[in-house]
Amino acid sequence: MRRRILTAIALFAAVLATGCLGGLLHPAVVPPSIVPVDGAALEPAPVYTFPFGDHEETIRIEPDPAVYAGAKAADRQLRLFEDLTKEEWIPIYYLAFASDSHQEPFYTDLLAALREIRDREKLDDDRYLELIAAFVQSIPYRTDASVVEPKFPIETYVDTEGDCDDKSLLLAGLLAREGYGAALLYFGEEEHMAVGVKSAGCRYRNTSYAYIETTNRSYVGIPPAALADGTRLSSNPLVIPVGDGNGSYTASSEVETIERALSASRDRVGELEEELAVRTRELEADREALVALDAKMADLFRSGETGDYNRLVPEYNRMVGNYNDAVEAYNVMLDEAEAAVNLHNHLVGHAHDRPGSYLLAREYLMG
Repeated sequence: MRRRILTAIALFAAVLATGCLGGLLHPAVVPPSIVPVDGAALEPAPVYTFPFGDHEETIRIEPDPAVYAGAKAADRQLRLFEDLTKEEWIPIYYLAFASDSHQEPFYTDLLAALREIRDREKLDDDRYLELIAAFVQSIPYRTDASVVEPKFPIETYVDTEGDCDDKSLLLAGLLAREGYGAALLYFGEEEHMAVGVKSAGCRYRNTSYAYIETTNRSYVGIPPAALADGTRLSSNPLVIPVGDGNGSYTASSEVETIERALSASRDRVGELEEELAVRTRELEADREALVALDAKMADLFRSGETGDYNRLVPEYNRMVGNYNDAVEAYNVMLDEAEAAVNLHNHLVGHAHDRPGSYLLAREYLMG
């Protein structure tokens, strides 16, 4: 995540007017806001096609060009007329982007498209949440070090790209409007942002929320071991609730099974790689010994020393048998390693299909 909002805040002295009309008091905070641009035009609307379950879904809406242009032209500074702590002004700043009222028609249209999929596929609340997350995760991740302010969600949709806070603002805004208990998870130390959803399990650190990473396709409730640039999230996030929904994620037990299978398969592959490396060296040494013995026996046979040749035949046959047994055991171990790798890769690549991943994970763990 690029560095955010530290340069997007200005502290002003409050000005009090005097006279017969009384005092004119500035608000304590003036957050960024959208002023629609009348007459604005928009290029053809983007089309999003993304995997979900065992198939693909497509989303297309027509955002209001006036609102999009207004978002693009918006002043993104947070103006403070009194000194607030970070814990006070950071939520105000980000919520201004997610909750600007001019975006409500955009949210309505986008949610109508998502609800059409929900109703057609008869999704329960957990799968519907995962559908919304899969859609936002499908938006290409891109960061620009020269840009320090976040985008309004309508911008992220129309621009077909965004970084961690851009995409998190969009996802949290959608979830909140569908009644889920959503929050932004702001990691100031690591300059990262994710989304949380209320959950009975898979709770992230000291929060009551399951973690959702928006920068890539991943499971609800499984935080990344490290971000794309190698950064590890070690700090406790500032939790910024979005909306007042209470809907929660209830598939955490299945997600925990998937996470255990991911860990177990990864650990098993590591163990097998070490053992296979040892076995490979042993097989190479055994093969070299067989080649040497075969050459010796060939020399004895050519020189007519049949007695010595015949005395070596049982030893040669024993070594060949042991070698073949070792090769067979090696291949069994190799098959297990390949199966574990394939399972791990499948689970990583099919976060959009939590029910299917859960069945494979459970089968592997019950093995």
